[in-house]
Amino acid sequence: MGMLFLGQRFRLLLLAGEGSYWAPNDDRQQEAEDLMHEVYRIIMNDKLYEAPIGDKPQNVLDLGCGTGIWAIEFADMHPSADVLGVDLSPIQPNFVPPNCRFEVDDINQDWTYPENKFDFVHLRGLTGCIPDWTKFYEGAIKHVKSGGWIEHVELLGTAKSDDDTLRADSPLKTWVEIFTKLGEMTGKTFFWDHKAAEFVREGGFINVIERRIKVPIGTWPKDKQLKQWGAWNRQFLLQALEGFSIRGLTEMLGWKYEDAQLYLSDMRKELTNPKLHSYLEVTVVYGQKPEVSDEDV
Repeated sequence: MGMLFLGQRFRLLLLAGEGSYWAPNDDRQQEAEDLMHEVYRIIMNDKLYEAPIGDKPQNVLDLGCGTGIWAIEFADMHPSADVLGVDLSPIQPNFVPPNCRFEVDDINQDWTYPENKFDFVHLRGLTGCIPDWTKFYEGAIKHVKSGGWIEHVELLGTAKSDDDTLRADSPLKTWVEIFTKLGEMTGKTFFWDHKAAEFVREGGFINVIERRIKVPIGTWPKDKQLKQWGAWNRQFLLQALEGFSIRGLTEMLGWKYEDAQLYLSDMRKELTNPKLHSYLEVTVVYGQKPEVSDEDV
């Protein structure tokens, strides 16, 4: 596993050769990931998923499981399920429910899991990780049971405002341009939310449902619930910002470290500016593998 020094910070990165990922997986970033887990739970009405998977799922696969927090909570909630979490890095805790386990694997390589195995496949936070989403879903559906479900939840980084308080030259806007360029360089796009449901359908799933949720950045909304969402979301963004950005800016785009830090400083000012009525969107999309009839067997 490779190491990269960035100024005085010692950030642990997954570098090419063991599977590649564009962000670090050090303690700070793991804390940010767990913060985002809480954001997802809050905006999904304290639920871990929305797909109608039934009360007693048997085999569940969590792709890109990160710290394992979703898989662990799902396993606690569903004692009937054998939950497998998969990630590039072994950063999950050792003490987990007996029906939960983790494996190190690269989901962009050929899957070794049995076909028609899983009642439910869950993925979250994989923007910038998959080169071809339609091909990904076409491969995933082979491992889902007849009638089983797949669900993908993602916070997309395109900041918006409905009242034009977000300037066109805001760092929150130029950040999107930067990551669009990074996606072109890596061949793994960061901005595909407008096609999320389309990709799932193209992969062969039916009964596809998509929901988009506006999540404020900061506490500017008057609504109490939205204000809470915004506080959590802003805290996550402030925690994760450097890890999400620094490798792409310096190692891939060739920025000087000092220039990158100045840019991120401007980003933080925008994130904490109460005059900006900005928000991001969470996309929740799930679909079902077609049932196999007796005639098809």
